[in-house]
Amino acid sequence: MLGLNLTKSAPAGPLPLRDATPMGFLAVSDFDQARAFYEGILGLTVFSRDEFAMVLRSGSTLIRLTKPPQLHVAPYTVFGFQVTNIDDKVFAMTALDIKFELYDWLGAAQTPHGVWTAPGGDKVAWFKDPDGNLLSISEHKA
Repeated sequence: MLGLNLTKSAPAGPLPLRDATPMGFLAVSDFDQARAFYEGILGLTVFSRDEFAMVLRSGSTLIRLTKPPQLHVAPYTVFGFQVTNIDDKVFAMTALDIKFELYDWLGAAQTPHGVWTAPGGDKVAWFKDPDGNLLSISEHKA
C-alpha cells in the first residue's frame, strides 16, 4: 500500500505530525450555499471564514472550503465521515432531503436507501454536496 512498510517501527526522534489536527480541502462555488449545507444541514461548526476560505470543524478534523477560479468536481469520493449506526444516519439525512447515490454495479450489496456493505462488513453510503462533491459516511467493524 503506497510503498509503505507498516511493519517497521517509527523512526527515533521527533514525529512532527503525530499530534497535528487533520484538515481536508474541498472546492465550492459559493460560501453561503456551502455554509447552509455543511453547517445548516450536516451540523458542522464554522471555525473561521474570510474572503479566501471557510473552515469547518467535524469532531477534531478541520475541513477547509475554498473557492477556486474554476471548480472541477472529482468523480470519486473526496471526503468522508466515520459514523456509528449508519442506517440511522442515512434515514435522518434523507429526511433533510439529502439524496444518497445508488450504484447498479454494487448490486444487492447496496440497500435501496444507499448503504453498501463491503465483503468485510464495513458499510458506506455516498451523497453529494450542492457543488457535486462526492462525500461519504461509513461505519467500520471494530
